[in-house]
Amino acid sequence: MRWRSAALAMLAAAPALAQQPQPAPLANVVTLEQVLEIVAASPRISAASRDAEAARFDRRAAGAYPNPSLTFGASRPAGGERTMFDGDRQSQALLELPLPVFGQMGARERAADRQATLADTQFRLATNDIRRQAALGFARLLGAQEQLAARRSGLADVERIRGLVSGRMESGMASRYDLARANAEAALAALALQRAETAVSEQSAAIAALVDDRAWRPRAAGSLEALAAAPGPAAGEGDDAVERSPALRAAREEAEAAEARIELAQRELLPVPNLQIGRTWTSGPFGAANYVGIASEIPISGDRRSLIDKAKAQALAARDRERATGAALRAEYRRQAEALGLRREALARFDREVYGKHSAFLDMAESSYRLGRGSLFELLDAHRTLVEAVAARTDLMGSIAESQIELRTLRGEL
Repeated sequence: MRWRSAALAMLAAAPALAQQPQPAPLANVVTLEQVLEIVAASPRISAASRDAEAARFDRRAAGAYPNPSLTFGASRPAGGERTMFDGDRQSQALLELPLPVFGQMGARERAADRQATLADTQFRLATNDIRRQAALGFARLLGAQEQLAARRSGLADVERIRGLVSGRMESGMASRYDLARANAEAALAALALQRAETAVSEQSAAIAALVDDRAWRPRAAGSLEALAAAPGPAAGEGDDAVERSPALRAAREEAEAAEARIELAQRELLPVPNLQIGRTWTSGPFGAANYVGIASEIPISGDRRSLIDKAKAQALAARDRERATGAALRAEYRRQAEALGLRREALARFDREVYGKHSAFLDMAESSYRLGRGSLFELLDAHRTLVEAVAARTDLMGSIAESQIELRTLRGEL
């Protein structure tokens, strides 16, 4: 009968489960802004948020006053003369209250404050890194989609050329070699199309992995040219821009937290006295006595001073990491800014010298082939050059967009 009870319980719970709100499905076509909003639910961001919350709880624990301790005991005569007390039993109670009078609690609170601030900055750093990955994934997905469109257009042009060659062969104006060459070109174009489709699927899955959604396969809205056309960095703003970087702020706050631990280690080296309040009483006959005293550790051993030396070494290491992080960020910012300028110059030169002319070359090559003045090789070469020019321009615009995203990430503006 247990299975019957379990089935009835499941049927009773089904309406309640059905009424629970279900998460809204993610959009299939997304803009960059929508992707950046969606990845806010990334498991990495959630984990960093939990770490920041735990650091705030540590701050509350650091400000908590130490608990007192209570000792209670009883003694009875076990033999011999009553030299300790005359009663039948002696009872005693002792209350010990720690007194951190040498600044231990304040040092713990300051160290916990620094750690909580560092955890908040690390949360922002994790968020910034996830948004960077999402933006780069969006740019690469957009580039893969445009490459796919170019390959589809290229395959359609090859199919049209193959049809033209087949018609000329039927009329005796083309050879079997020309048809075989056109078929081979079509097979190569189909293979390039398949690789482009795979690239789109891979970039889409990479974005979906950021939010741990296995079924979501987004498509990017917009154009790569519009994404690459965003204004670049102003001249000479490298050092000021890097100062706003979350990575540099995290390195600086890590050093400050390590320095706060030096003071904490120094304070923890000092003893914490205990205020003792007690009472002793006997029964049969009754007698009582009160007791007040102070108990304290005597810090005669120097072994614990190594904790101070360790904290100082960690603080120096954190400051060194801060300088190394700043140097690396400034070098990366200059590299990305220089690469962006060079890529924009290359794109302008490519558009002026190559890209704007090859569509006319293909038209001329096709007209010449139709009139019998040109060869199939010239026609296929013009077509292949046009497709590769479109692919090269798409790759160049994608590199420009990625450089802009990297610069925005370094400035903490993404």
